Amino acid sequence: MRMVIKVLRKIIMTLVIGGMSLIAAATAFGDVIPTTEWASFRGSSTSYNGGPVPIGSIVDAYDPDGAHCGTFVVKSSGKYGFMSVYADDPYSTEIDEGAEPGNQLTFYLNGRLALTEGPDNPIWNGMGATAEVNLSASATVSIAAVTLPGDQLAEPGDRVTYAVTVMNTGDGLDFYRVSATSFHGWIIETSDDFVYAGPGENATLYFDVLVPQALFYDVDDGVTFRVESGIDASVYIEGGAITFVGSPTDVEDEDSGILPEQFELYQNYPNPFNPVTTIAFDLTVRSEVTLEIFSILGTRLESRELGMLTPGHHTVKFDGQSMASGIYFYRVTAGDKGAMKKMALMK
Repeated sequence: MRMVIKVLRKIIMTLVIGGMSLIAAATAFGDVIPTTEWASFRGSSTSYNGGPVPIGSIVDAYDPDGAHCGTFVVKSSGKYGFMSVYADDPYSTEIDEGAEPGNQLTFYLNGRLALTEGPDNPIWNGMGATAEVNLSASATVSIAAVTLPGDQLAEPGDRVTYAVTVMNTGDGLDFYRVSATSFHGWIIETSDDFVYAGPGENATLYFDVLVPQALFYDVDDGVTFRVESGIDASVYIEGGAITFVGSPTDVEDEDSGILPEQFELYQNYPNPFNPVTTIAFDLTVRSEVTLEIFSILGTRLESRELGMLTPGHHTVKFDGQSMASGIYFYRVTAGDKGAMKKMALMK
């Protein structure tokens, strides 16, 4: 059985080296099997697209049978290692975990087949051995916008979460961070972690705008954002959105003196939310109103009778504290009228 697996791995590796030079991004993290023996590899002058390999890049090592036996996330520009490359476990009968003495390794940078430039040979020489094997590889780096954040309504003290989704349209693994700036200088929180995506895959990044509590007037704040490639900072997507902030109210029935012309259900805000969000809707006639929450599979999770409400604009708070992160749907029914929208809970 083990011999069959080894043969299959050799076939796959031959295909990869022969033209399919991209390894799926997921393999860089998930399928290395540590064993009790390893050798260390490093590169002090490793390049990508003609420059020092960027921080956040991923180095992978494979044995001649195609076993993924080492992976490393670059922490210093132009360098990698020490990377542990694991040996095959001689006591395992059905899995090829890694290299054996004398095996020549194949290296990848960000999923692209890498050239080995020494000064040492890319040979696995047994437990405790160390080798310096510098690498070089290249890829096309490009990015496209998939979903840009829209404007949102908020109240003083709210945390408003914006999401932007981009597609990796290059031919190597790429990774992204988002930065954002508030026109009024409000605090913006982003993650320091990279979000990875292989070619043709999407990456979704989030940033939060913290609306100041001490606002005594309605105000709008423009926020500009930029999603940048970790491989090439000149490749980016940028845009903007507006946070509309009104005075806080605990009253669900908001009488503006002007009756709505039609029943309308609005997008909840903030969205995504954690764990409280506001759902707003307009009524044209006095109606019995029901709010329902559904899972992404269509299972009704909650049904709340809001009572008989007058014509006008209404808001209701929804608390998702007891629910897991994910996509949900909310439906508001008023007499013979009804509408449904999607919302995202991010904890």
